[in-house]
Amino acid sequence: MSSNIRRRRGLAILGLVLLVLGACVAREGGIDEPIQRNLQWFSFVGGDDIRERCVAGAPPRYRFVYNAVWEEQVRVYELERLPPGQGAQLKVNVIRGAPRLLQAYLIDSPAVGAVSRQSRLSEQEFLDLVRALDQSGFGRSPADGTRLQSYDFYWLVNACAGGRWHLNAWRRQDPGFDRLAFDRLLFGHDRTGVAVNPARVIDPAQRLIGYGEAPSERGRAVNDSFELMIRNGRLFGHARLF
Repeated sequence: MSSNIRRRRGLAILGLVLLVLGACVAREGGIDEPIQRNLQWFSFVGGDDIRERCVAGAPPRYRFVYNAVWEEQVRVYELERLPPGQGAQLKVNVIRGAPRLLQAYLIDSPAVGAVSRQSRLSEQEFLDLVRALDQSGFGRSPADGTRLQSYDFYWLVNACAGGRWHLNAWRRQDPGFDRLAFDRLLFGHDRTGVAVNPARVIDPAQRLIGYGEAPSERGRAVNDSFELMIRNGRLFGHARLF
């Protein structure tokens, strides 16, 4: 290998390392950029930033995540209470996930970009949404060991309200998933213009076929998937970055 090739390869590796280190610097709500989203997703979706700031007197804040097959669509709704009587601010992000860092940055970057919109909810709209979340059983504790698969459909919600932080999840296969009370309200306030990916039954065989039959594609659906798990009311996960 010539010295020029080695030098270029070394510079490329150094550049990638710097990108990774820069992306690892936590920025609250920073999911618009694919590398940062990839590296911080578990912390973000698990609400670490909300939990750390959840103290007495903190304004109510909610983060709703609709995983509609990670590589197809993920919708994030962040709701922050304004002073009483003034409603709330809602930020919506629609993204397409990329489970690996190189895939996000080098291969699929045009397809994984986020669409973001913000809107203001009235006091009544805010209260209706919070009540609908409560009616859906948000206040109950999630079953310990609940597993959330990236290739399926689920809602994951965490919130700080009344100075207390809580997390819960609803999976497509769970009873009552199709009768949730809050999802239609959120979709009604969604101004992104991106159609909602409706929940459907995921057939493992069809999922593999959907990734193509080329030798380079075989097994990719399995390798690129990841799992989140709820333990002791907290979220844990793992994924392959490269």
